Amino acid sequence: MRRACHVLVILLVSLTLTALAASCSRSPEDLEIWRPSKASNGLEKLTEWIASPSEPINVRVRACEILIEEDYAYAVGSALAKASPEDQKVVVNGVAPRVLEWYNTQDATVENFESGKSKQVLGKEGAFQLLRFADGTEFKEPLETALVDWLSKDFFVRDQMGAAKLNQIAEAVGPKAADPLLVALADKENNQKFIADMLRKIDDPAVARQRAETLGKMVESQLPKLDQDLEVALLEEDNKAIVPVLVKIVDDDNADGTLRTNAHLMIGKLDERGALPIYLNWVKKGPNLLRWISVQGIGELHGKPGVTAILRALPDKADYDADDKDKGLSTDAGRFCMVEVVEMKTPLEDVFVATLKDGSTAARAVALRCLQEKSVGTAAARPAVEALVKDKTEVPAWEDIQTLGELATQTLDKLPK
Repeated sequence: MRRACHVLVILLVSLTLTALAASCSRSPEDLEIWRPSKASNGLEKLTEWIASPSEPINVRVRACEILIEEDYAYAVGSALAKASPEDQKVVVNGVAPRVLEWYNTQDATVENFESGKSKQVLGKEGAFQLLRFADGTEFKEPLETALVDWLSKDFFVRDQMGAAKLNQIAEAVGPKAADPLLVALADKENNQKFIADMLRKIDDPAVARQRAETLGKMVESQLPKLDQDLEVALLEEDNKAIVPVLVKIVDDDNADGTLRTNAHLMIGKLDERGALPIYLNWVKKGPNLLRWISVQGIGELHGKPGVTAILRALPDKADYDADDKDKGLSTDAGRFCMVEVVEMKTPLEDVFVATLKDGSTAARAVALRCLQEKSVGTAAARPAVEALVKDKTEVPAWEDIQTLGELATQTLDKLPK
């Protein structure tokens, strides 16, 4: 009898606790008093309930909606991160329809945002926080679509609206951000550096090429003087599709000198193989300063084969004396031989000896000058040099030297016997 009574007591207690629990269960309507704008600990409680598996799903969904309505979308993201993956999907499916409804009001004007009345901005914030938990739900694509739409217009203004910035949104939606970002990049009212940096995070060769081509068109439309942000974006570009506009910058006499120099260097860095014919064209056609900068670039990029190409490209008639009519060519050749050639630390005597036989006048003069360097010319070069001692071909701008023969005699004096 006592045992029966004991069991009965336990059953009654259990039923009582169950009844009490049911009577204490929250409903979505109960959450209104817990809005952060009404309750000092409302934010704490709502985030706690969102994460709690013991709360009914409709309560957790309503808690999310209230926080987004009150502009605490970031807290929704933090709370959902603590929930199980299964619960995250269920909550997202419950909250996303309301968030998308708000976003689709399309009321994100400056006035509405500043007055706190823009539902679209709140929807954007909610969509950004929900997206990372939306894998496997029916709302992942609609949430992405909303965020891509947010990137598609009023770029500069919208970056000021809300906590989720455009670069964060672009990173969240990944390759889908490419199209609106490329449109924004082409708008001269925007900051090209900022947008190019965002596009650079999209790991897609096609997007990288489009980014470079778009920047190139922007640069070409502004030459000879570029806006500062566009110039920085250009100099940070790492795709070789930008090379054609770099060539135009180098060829533009009205462009800033430092910009032209940087553009010239970039060509070689971005497209080593493609830079060779571009640089060789400047070696052939000049002007003189550009010719010798290009000579330097070829030497640094291609070593011994580059020296051969340089000597073959040096023309017979050119403005070699542009910098100094008395010693312009000798100065440029001396710098090339003492710096680029010597620093290569590669045997080049055979290249210069071969040039003495069939090179242009300028190429022969450069070859003779380089053979004068102790680390370059040896006694083996003497026969080829001696063959030019009586050559009366005039050499332009070479200090006191007037002919190839005189330069050959000078070279013989410096070669080992």
